[in-house]
Amino acid sequence: MFEASFSLMFAKDNVDKDDISYVMGHCFRTISCLNQVLFALNEEYCINEKKAVRMIVSFNKKPKNYKESIDQIVTLISSDSDHTSEAVKMLHNLMSDTEMILKQISS
Repeated sequence: MFEASFSLMFAKDNVDKDDISYVMGHCFRTISCLNQVLFALNEEYCINEKKAVRMIVSFNKKPKNYKESIDQIVTLISSDSDHTSEAVKMLHNLMSDTEMILKQISS
């Protein structure tokens, strides 16, 4: 979760800096980290990112509409900083949802 929040911080800080590939990279890194967390929570092994989001659909412990949210986030990332900002906010919310699942399990 640390790496996810660290990458998300850079995505947030650069949404309006006209460097969409940098923001996109940090969003992908955040998603990859969330995937790893969700695989671990569900006691599954994540070999790589290929099909990881789709595999998470079948997991018991995951944020609601995880794949749909990821798909929308990726679709919104563009040269339009308002859309990219919306995507980063959605990613922040998805990370918060994942943190809530972690808290529920650890308590």
